[in-house]
Amino acid sequence: MSTKYPRVKHQVIIRETRIGDYLLSGDSVLKIEDMGRKVVEWCDGSHTVSEIAQWAAEMEGEPVETVRKELEEFLDTLVEEGVITYIDSPEKDPLPAIYQYDRPLSVIWEITYACNQNCKYCIAKAGKPDPHELTEEEINTVLDELVDLRVGLINITGGEPVLKKDTALYIARKASERGIELELLTNAMLMTPDTAQAFSDAGVRHAQVSVDCARPEIHDDQRGIKGSWERAVAGIKNLREAGIEVMAASVMNSETITYFEETRTFLGSIADVLKMGPVMPMGRGENHACLLTPDMYFELLKLRNKTDDNQLTDFIFCKERCSIGTTPVIAPNGNVYPCMLTKYEELKLGNVRESSLRDIYKNSHVLKELFECRVDKIETCRDCWNRYYCGGGCRGCAFAYHQTIYKKDSYQCEARKKFARALLRQGHPSTKKALKELLKLTRKSKEESHG
Repeated sequence: MSTKYPRVKHQVIIRETRIGDYLLSGDSVLKIEDMGRKVVEWCDGSHTVSEIAQWAAEMEGEPVETVRKELEEFLDTLVEEGVITYIDSPEKDPLPAIYQYDRPLSVIWEITYACNQNCKYCIAKAGKPDPHELTEEEINTVLDELVDLRVGLINITGGEPVLKKDTALYIARKASERGIELELLTNAMLMTPDTAQAFSDAGVRHAQVSVDCARPEIHDDQRGIKGSWERAVAGIKNLREAGIEVMAASVMNSETITYFEETRTFLGSIADVLKMGPVMPMGRGENHACLLTPDMYFELLKLRNKTDDNQLTDFIFCKERCSIGTTPVIAPNGNVYPCMLTKYEELKLGNVRESSLRDIYKNSHVLKELFECRVDKIETCRDCWNRYYCGGGCRGCAFAYHQTIYKKDSYQCEARKKFARALLRQGHPSTKKALKELLKLTRKSKEESHG
């Protein structure tokens, strides 16, 4: 292993907090010390384990043999958590291992708002295509920029992207040829065996398919199309047979949460990965009867985080803000937004027809404000006992309710407080301990700020 080159699979985020630094990568959250941070920084694919051990020994003032064992244990942990892999030869032009907030990590590309469904809660209010969709020439310009920025992942979505199959396949082929990972977000109604194989041949390795309930009639009612459940399930089968890993995604709302366990079991039998998230108060979901009440949202949090022995668990770390801005959205007309939940004119970052993505990231005052919007700056959050566990919630939800990013997330706030109290009562011992330490820090911080 000493001659191998450790490399992060994707750039990692280091979240600096008042109780130390945390490494965020996918679903992994790791507390990290100064030396650990330096080691991760060296894991860009251009240095061998032996070189890293030598540098670490020099920094620590310890013999290489002493440092190597601890280093290899740390690298093993990073492998187990899916943070790094090993390559046999060095990267010629390595990307920094740690994300610098100067470019998108990944991009959600809405290629059309045309859709063959009419979901009750659709954030995009999809249905009819935007009359000003990007041209093929403009798409090529954006692709060139994404390659130049070394974006790691493009999520191709809509509307329903397969309604513009030629465009979706064109983007997939061009991006894949240039080393960008691809994911297709689809309702799978048009996912025939031939179409699934075409996307696989174009380089798509992951797809997310929406299935809102194990019961066909409930799913069809949510999506406004009879027979959509049957076609989605068939589409998942076709995608998997074409070698594409499928995440089945279910939007839990007031009409579907009753079927959570049934739906989770069913999705586990037909897909590779599951995602069961809440309906959000944007798009058609805004002020809709299907929104979750605080009690329903609390129930969803418990169901999602319950262990087999009926304890509750969660990743506990000091959250001072969300990761907004790392995965912007490119709308069909070229508008760029910070994320899927902040598609408001007031929060628009720019338009790819008017500025390059690089310039948008460099010059957007909205993005700068969002990056700096920590929970201690949010009115009604700054003195809350739960602020460093919750992190202030979603800035998109805050804007939906209050037309500002500097107010609390009124949709999720009460449910997350109730869940924190539940963790203290019936949390897994390690979760309970971590949360108690975090709440102790919160009290101390409040005393210092008022002292």
